[in-house]
Amino acid sequence: MAYLRYELRALCRRRLGDLTSPYIWSDDQVNQWINDAIAAYSIHFPRRRSTTIACSDDDRSYQMPAGTISIISVEYPDGNDPPTYLYQRELTHPDFWQEDGFYAFAPATTDTSIATLYISEKPSTGEDIVVEFNAEHDFLDDDDTDQSTLLERHLDLIILYVRMAAFQELSTTENANPDTTTRMSSTLETNAARAESAYRNTLQDFIAGESSSATARWDMDRYDRVY
Repeated sequence: MAYLRYELRALCRRRLGDLTSPYIWSDDQVNQWINDAIAAYSIHFPRRRSTTIACSDDDRSYQMPAGTISIISVEYPDGNDPPTYLYQRELTHPDFWQEDGFYAFAPATTDTSIATLYISEKPSTGEDIVVEFNAEHDFLDDDDTDQSTLLERHLDLIILYVRMAAFQELSTTENANPDTTTRMSSTLETNAARAESAYRNTLQDFIAGESSSATARWDMDRYDRVY
């Protein structure tokens, strides 16, 4: 299920116990924390996407969609049976531009730069490049139209991140002007630390679970070579 922003915010408020107006945390605060959570989520669980690039004569560099993190595969030229995939090679390799069959990827390094795909051979107009790539998940900026692109089974990571951020906000506010007659500051720091621990432990559990599910057992026989 793809959740709209207001639906995610409601789930976060339920976990926080902040269900009655006037709220402890404003919509703007919770919305920002949701996007912060999505940014953190993308680091560990990027969104898998695909794009088809139309080639131009002799043009060996092409801009990737915004938010591209890394390349999974590059099929060129599109339409071969079986498909033909390029091998990855560093752009600085001395033979990159002299040998066909390779690609290089230059990720975006600033908010204004654009990730770029390079191929080693000169293509022709009419050919296509099909790229599978990892990308950031979409930020949510509108309650009625923006849908989350994260996996539903990972939804708790977003909620726990928002909970952690909310508890850290309470602790920071209290520490800025502490009440020395109570132990409120210490209590809020403890709650914030526990919330962070819950988030990070859950994150590690999901990372471990995804890694183990992607691992297949390979029993070697006497014909398998070991290097």
